[in-house]
Amino acid sequence: MKNFYFGGLFALQFFSIIPVHLEIEPGLSRVRWSLRWLPLLGVAFGAANVVFFLMMHTYTEMSLLSLVLLSILIPIVLSGGLHLDGLMDTGDAYFSYQTPEKRLDVMKDPRTGAFGVMVLFLVLTLRFIFIYEAVRLEEAAVWFLLVIPCFARIVMVGLLGFAPSAKTSGLSSFFQKSYKASVTWWLVGTSIFLIIGCFFISIGVSIAFCLAVCAGVWIIKSWAVKAFNGITGDVCGAMLEGMVTFLWLIVWIFI
Repeated sequence: MKNFYFGGLFALQFFSIIPVHLEIEPGLSRVRWSLRWLPLLGVAFGAANVVFFLMMHTYTEMSLLSLVLLSILIPIVLSGGLHLDGLMDTGDAYFSYQTPEKRLDVMKDPRTGAFGVMVLFLVLTLRFIFIYEAVRLEEAAVWFLLVIPCFARIVMVGLLGFAPSAKTSGLSSFFQKSYKASVTWWLVGTSIFLIIGCFFISIGVSIAFCLAVCAGVWIIKSWAVKAFNGITGDVCGAMLEGMVTFLWLIVWIFI
């Protein structure tokens, strides 16, 4: 129970801007529990987003365009932009068209290049379009703000269990050392629970989500191995942001 509690605090401390004024020793069991907590952290971010969206929609005259823009910004702010930084670094590295080893060197460069900015702009622009069109067509689509951050984190944590790390050090390697089969079963259980919940909003979307989550781990794993010889913390962050946008595309198509 103690590791469960401190694992949750470690996840908050590491993956959000929520202040945790406590020095937490990153033992293997606590880090493992933080991986289990990550999808739940996504649900928490999504819940805050849904509550804000519905309150502003109900009690203000704010336009749908403004609400969608804010719904994109809220999780970015709550996560401290951590995953977007990974998206830009991965974009710069991948489009450098170098060998996997040299791409890793580009990824370590603290400067952001043109390709990183373009990838960021493309991913967020497409996300805005998909969310706006989905909610415009069906108001119930706003509830996917709750579950999509969780699904994206399930895929990210799943990558840590099934994809090799590109480096022997770094964030991905750090978290992989704590990964066990029990984490996989936790992800499967969480996914089933979410998919059942999605059935009440849209059967088509819930089935598509199930296929996307299962296929996403293997497709991204294959791409990362080919492009970088494995995953890194930046690749995991890029995957999460890309997966959020892709899942909103699914909502727009199947809602």
